Order: sequence, then structure tokens, then C-alpha cells
Amino acid sequence: MESKVYYTYEEINRDLQILKVEKDLAHAKFAKSLDETKESLQPMNMIGETPKKILGFIGALSGPLKSAAFAWILKKIF
Repeated sequence: MESKVYYTYEEINRDLQILKVEKDLAHAKFAKSLDETKESLQPMNMIGETPKKILGFIGALSGPLKSAAFAWILKKIF
């Protein structure tokens, strides 16, 4: 890496301000990425929409069909 030669304090301050903004931006990106990772690791997000869809389908059935479908699903799970 080549060293930069500064001739005035204004040049130094300008580069320091640019570096501070870049550091703040990198920190904000990291924090956002960390929050997204935490959210994706929650149990409901790991399971997905499948249980919700299955329960919605079972809810649409009536009487004996509902109990038979529920029993079949429990047998498959366990």
C-alpha cells in the first residue's frame, strides 16, 4: 500500500471524515445483517409455511374427514 502525502490539515480531516462515514456504513450493514440472521434462525421461520397450510386444509374439512386427516398426519409425524 502506498503512503499518501498530506500537505494540509484540511486534507487529513477530509479523509478522516470519509473514513468515519465508511465505518458507520459498514457498521450499519453489519447490524442489519445480524438482525436478519437472528430473525431467520427463529423456529417459526425455520419451519416455514407448511404447518400453517396443513392446518388450514384440515380446518376446511368437516367431521370424520377432519379427524381421519388429523390422525393420519400425527401418525406420519410420530
